[in-house]
Amino acid sequence: MSRKFTSFWLLLVPDLFILYLGLFAAVKIKYPSGLSPEIFYSHLQAFSIIFILWLVVFFSHGLFEVESLRRYAGLFFNLLSAMVVNFLIAVSFFYFQPGLILTPRRFLILQMALAFILLLSWHLLAKVILKNRLLQGLYLFSFNNELSELEREVVAQSYLGFKVLGHLNAEALSKVKFASGDGIVLPDNLQSSPDTLAKFYQLRTLGVSFYNHKDFYEGLLRRVYLSQINEIWFLENIDYREKRVYNLVKRLVDLLFGLIGFLIFIITLPVLAALIKFTSKGPVFFVQERVGLHGRLFKVFKYRTMNTGTPTNTWTSVNDPRITRFGRFLRQARLDELPQFVNLIMGNMSLVGPRPEQRHIVGELKRVVPFYDERHLVKPGITGWAQLNVYAGTVEETKIKLQYDLYYIKHRSLLFDLEVIIKTVYYIFTWRGR
Repeated sequence: MSRKFTSFWLLLVPDLFILYLGLFAAVKIKYPSGLSPEIFYSHLQAFSIIFILWLVVFFSHGLFEVESLRRYAGLFFNLLSAMVVNFLIAVSFFYFQPGLILTPRRFLILQMALAFILLLSWHLLAKVILKNRLLQGLYLFSFNNELSELEREVVAQSYLGFKVLGHLNAEALSKVKFASGDGIVLPDNLQSSPDTLAKFYQLRTLGVSFYNHKDFYEGLLRRVYLSQINEIWFLENIDYREKRVYNLVKRLVDLLFGLIGFLIFIITLPVLAALIKFTSKGPVFFVQERVGLHGRLFKVFKYRTMNTGTPTNTWTSVNDPRITRFGRFLRQARLDELPQFVNLIMGNMSLVGPRPEQRHIVGELKRVVPFYDERHLVKPGITGWAQLNVYAGTVEETKIKLQYDLYYIKHRSLLFDLEVIIKTVYYIFTWRGR
């Protein structure tokens, strides 16, 4: 019995059971006095049809594949996306069933909330149960310096379920005994003999998976492989057309969060301003020119977190001595960025996007970091995918940061923005801000 077949049924059957469990729990909570058998079974029949459709949606989202369990964030947002689709299916179904008393209002929301919690809990438990099945052995073909970087990252990200078993070349390929489920990472410019390609094809039929190393790198680390991209990569991977619906919804979300954030900013302003003035000399606010969308300049507003009289036009390090004691608290709690909600309302910043940099720093980085200017294809953000993953204080760290920025630009969506927002809130409450 194959690994995928076993994992498929280990996830599908409990999911179906959980959907019915959520239904019974919702009925018990919403109708504590109970329903007549006739009414209950009529609704049981209706929901059975819905659950079949929901399972199809789960299947299309890859939730029955063991690979869906590798990342906690991926699992959460993949399930959330599927449940949004399922909600629309259920509402549409009930629209044509006017005779049912369990109309798609509070009851459906209650049932789906219970189902989501139970399904998420089960899939997290399945991640532990299927831990050994998540572990996939990898071989690196034509090992070189590029793949050595990939190997280091695979070892560092071992919790994602990959293990390097060895390095391969054309001669060693026939000497290794591969198991079903193993993977081989191939270089981008693979040059192989017909005999090697025939061996690859044979291994494919035995259940061995093959990965392009750039695609594998991007999927594993969720950042692009910067050293190998060129102009063709941008033409093939970046959508330069205006995403009107996405941009409109994103702008509405920015305005909503901007108004909420501005209200918090106004309420906390007297206290924070007094503490800034009391703990260090200088102005309350820090205003600086930054580079925004399409290279346009704008002024960003922040609370001052550094001592006056020190240069502020250079990169900030993690333990920068220029930062005041109270300024360090403001940075860790992300409170120094509260004035940026003014930028959010004005429209020169978004809630999620690349971090805006100073004009002269951008000029320097454009000369030494390939394609650095491409990060200005979208609005800069108060928070962002790169900000959550790396703190750039050097050119080399900036290159890594650009890898995350380009990954965000390539995959940007409302669901991805939601992931960044949730992780930002998590980082704030776990004191991981800088």
